Amino acid sequence: MAEDAAIVDPLMHGLRSKGLKKGSVSLVGAVAIGLAATAPAYSLTGALGRGAQEVGYQLPIVFIIAVIPMYFVALAYKHLTDAAPDAGTVFTWGSKAIAPHIGWMGGFALVLSSILAGVGAAGILTNAAAVLVGMDSSPVWFDITVATVFILLTTWLVARGAEESSRTTLILTIIQYGGLLVFAVIMIIPVFRGGQSATAESFSWEWFNPFAIHDFSGLLGGFLVAIFIFWGFDASLAMSEETSGTSADAGRSGVTAILITVATYVIFSVAALAFAGIDPNSDTSLTHEGNVDNVFTTLATQSIGERGAMLAALVVGVSAFSATMSTVMPTARGLLSMATYKALPDRFASVSEASSTPKYATWVIGLTSLAIYCMLDVVSDSVVSDSVYSVGIAIMTYYSVVAISSVVYFWRTAFRSWRTAMGQVILPGIGALILIPVGVVDAYLMADPSTGSGSSILDVGTAFVVGVLSLAFGVVLMILWNLKAPAFFRGKTLPTERT
Repeated sequence: MAEDAAIVDPLMHGLRSKGLKKGSVSLVGAVAIGLAATAPAYSLTGALGRGAQEVGYQLPIVFIIAVIPMYFVALAYKHLTDAAPDAGTVFTWGSKAIAPHIGWMGGFALVLSSILAGVGAAGILTNAAAVLVGMDSSPVWFDITVATVFILLTTWLVARGAEESSRTTLILTIIQYGGLLVFAVIMIIPVFRGGQSATAESFSWEWFNPFAIHDFSGLLGGFLVAIFIFWGFDASLAMSEETSGTSADAGRSGVTAILITVATYVIFSVAALAFAGIDPNSDTSLTHEGNVDNVFTTLATQSIGERGAMLAALVVGVSAFSATMSTVMPTARGLLSMATYKALPDRFASVSEASSTPKYATWVIGLTSLAIYCMLDVVSDSVVSDSVYSVGIAIMTYYSVVAISSVVYFWRTAFRSWRTAMGQVILPGIGALILIPVGVVDAYLMADPSTGSGSSILDVGTAFVVGVLSLAFGVVLMILWNLKAPAFFRGKTLPTERT
């Protein structure tokens, strides 16, 4: 059986140990990290209303369409993890299969997306905190104070160690999914009893008809929002060096996480659409101006009453908390891997002997997220909205690198059977062919100030400035590090390898 696995997924060579503790994360814990990183309650709060604005009642089918390329990328993750269970994931695979510069930018895009997601989580949490204290609109000082406490606390917890962090994440994930299930049931019961919003349409299988979407721009807009909420399943795979079991077991955790996530989103979106509707003139609908960035609170208030807002705020807070922990963990390990192979300063390669955790990298990620949040909170009308849109370009960049790495690395051996050819090359290749043009169009649309919150910097949309220029900043950093320490970029520390 081990020989078969080696034939299917030929191992990469020359990978280095990083001082991480094998077995500190269970297989169930790894799946929980992937589920927590997608952050269903936090993601739905930030994206459900925006998605409904774009595609209306076709939102469930858009979720299903959007998960297809993500699933194809998940297959690439599965096979590459089996071939090279390295904490650097996209950085390591891109460098080995394609070229060092491509791997470096893939690693940077992963770090950037995690930081921006942490910023969005902080925005969601400050909204939830405002609800808990009875604020209709929170001032900047309140937002920054809550965000500071939140980011510093989650970073400190992650720095304590993978074993403790993964257990905490598992508990928070169970609470979060339990809360979502309860809210979905509470919304569905009034629908059957005729107690839904007066403007909501009755459930129809037409909601699953992709041809009912009115125009391509609406499909694209809904797709971009959906991409954001599916992102994160790969967080568990960066923990492969610490996950118990084989590398193949670790690789399957990402696929499992994404399948559970899509089922959750489809069920909850159907319940929300049937209960609240999409009439923008109704103050109880998903697309009402006052609800679009915080639909979870609105839905809970409608279905449960005033206490619903408090419960929703708690569930969303748990979601944002667990999402931040489960994204900081793998991102810190990505930086650790980059430094191990001399693609970053050696300081990032340090691992605490007591906790077997890259504490320095962890704190760099946390403090960077806090700095970006503070900047956005001052210039943006909606930190959540701009984070949802801007993070998409970084996500599609590094997912494309993963998919192409799978195609290039396995190309010579994959076509010995149709099964390996589909899983290692054909489907990941299709995923890349979808994500790359969508990413280009996404970047173009984000330049329009009307995208996201509607705020701008020098007449350019804030989402564009944050998403695209941050990625361009990575190119500058790569060039500077290439000039200072060229060994990695010359293939000396992580040489290119293909089957």
